[in-house]
Amino acid sequence: MASRGPRALGNIEIGRWLTHEPAAGLLADLDTVLTEAVRSDDPDLARAAAHLVGRGGKRVRPALLFLAAACGPGAARKDLLRVAAAVELLHVASLYHDDVMDRAETRRGSPTVNALRGDAEAVTAGTFAFARAIRMLAEVDEVVTAWASQSMLALALGQMQEAENTYNLDHRLDSYAQIAGRKTAALFELSCRAGAHLAGAPPPAVDALGHYGRALGLAFQAIDDTLDVVAPRSALGKQPGTDLREGVYGLPVLIALHQSGPDTDRLRELLRRDDLTAAEQEEACAAIIASGGISGASAIAQDYAHQAVTHLAGLPAGDPKDSLARLARYVVMRPY
Repeated sequence: MASRGPRALGNIEIGRWLTHEPAAGLLADLDTVLTEAVRSDDPDLARAAAHLVGRGGKRVRPALLFLAAACGPGAARKDLLRVAAAVELLHVASLYHDDVMDRAETRRGSPTVNALRGDAEAVTAGTFAFARAIRMLAEVDEVVTAWASQSMLALALGQMQEAENTYNLDHRLDSYAQIAGRKTAALFELSCRAGAHLAGAPPPAVDALGHYGRALGLAFQAIDDTLDVVAPRSALGKQPGTDLREGVYGLPVLIALHQSGPDTDRLRELLRRDDLTAAEQEEACAAIIASGGISGASAIAQDYAHQAVTHLAGLPAGDPKDSLARLARYVVMRPY
């Protein structure tokens, strides 16, 4: 059934790509499940854990789970909502820990918990969200719980690998791809596999959707990296080039650093400085663009998105498949 018009959800206009009305309906009910999941008798913990949940977000992972489930015979609505909420909480937990490690001051357009109330409260909120997620998964399906554990192990390894490469001007592109696969693509893949499995889809369809999710996650991360360089502050909720200042070099930066010429030389000179000023961040972003970093990363993202769509070839025609294909195209064109 086609949706009756665009719906705004978090920071993404799902009406641009989501035409499967049952999935849209599930997304509309997700916030209630998430809010209940982070309740606590301790008011401080409840407030900290609800901080990011209340800010919304793109909700791409739950949307993927619902659409993947629509490719199978069917699953209980309650189970889909609980598992989708759990996967979103795993993502939220990683963001809390990410913000502490990156010393981030803003997230989703508002101050981070670590900026407001310190690292200890932020880490505790992240751990609480993770614990809630695992408990919710364990109450629904042991196979999905095992997959989720593997995904979070991959995410932790990716976070450590990223930390080990901060301020590394010689960071290899293959190492970057491994980090992106672990930190971002793993949860995209989990969302697709979990939805298909819960709905009783045959193993080939579960695998195809898992491969789609992984490729989509890599495309998503590549575009995220470009947006850190080129998106306006109003869209990002933070100063462009913030990751540069923190020594976290995304795909456009690494592509630019692997070039030769005066723009690359200037970029390397800037990145060797202890703490970039706002003006130097802007200059570094300009050098990345001039060195072909943005165009190169965008081309790689487009290739990943194309790969994602090819994995859908064997799935039955219909709104779920069409929405997944549109999402792959939207991911590489999104403005934030």
